[in-house]
Amino acid sequence: MVLENGKADSKLDSIKEDLKEVAWGAKPQLDTASHFIFLLAEKNARYDSQAICQSLIRRGLDESGVASRLPLYKSFQESDMKIADNPRALWDWTAKQTYIALGNMMTVAAALGIDSCPIEGFNYDKVNAILAKSGLINPEKESIASMLSLGYRLKDPKHPRSRKPREEVVTWVE
Repeated sequence: MVLENGKADSKLDSIKEDLKEVAWGAKPQLDTASHFIFLLAEKNARYDSQAICQSLIRRGLDESGVASRLPLYKSFQESDMKIADNPRALWDWTAKQTYIALGNMMTVAAALGIDSCPIEGFNYDKVNAILAKSGLINPEKESIASMLSLGYRLKDPKHPRSRKPREEVVTWVE
């Protein structure tokens, strides 16, 4: 869900102060980012759930295609991941899927010269409550996984960026 900052009647403006109280990692960006993204993860995305069926339909599978894929999801969730009957583990799995989108959004933003900041520094229960109260999420079906701020930099960072050397994080197998 993408919310724009500073627009008249902005949904983000209506919840910004509440978010600042519980999302310490988002506090600096809430006032300055032009766009703020809440990455939501599906709850109870069990192999036989409506969410999984709809996901397969959105991929273009017809009824027989969905029927043939569901046993693969069942095996994956029951045997490979052992998560099918664990709501928290199912949510963790769907939350991990949002990081694929998060990485792609950040890469494209960088290619366009737009700064981005991934955010996990917040109280999940309290942010979910704020989003639910404002009608932005259905807490029975979804929960926040992370946030992303986007915009053009107003000033340079206080500290230079420092990354581990590539050799410490990448192993090449030949």
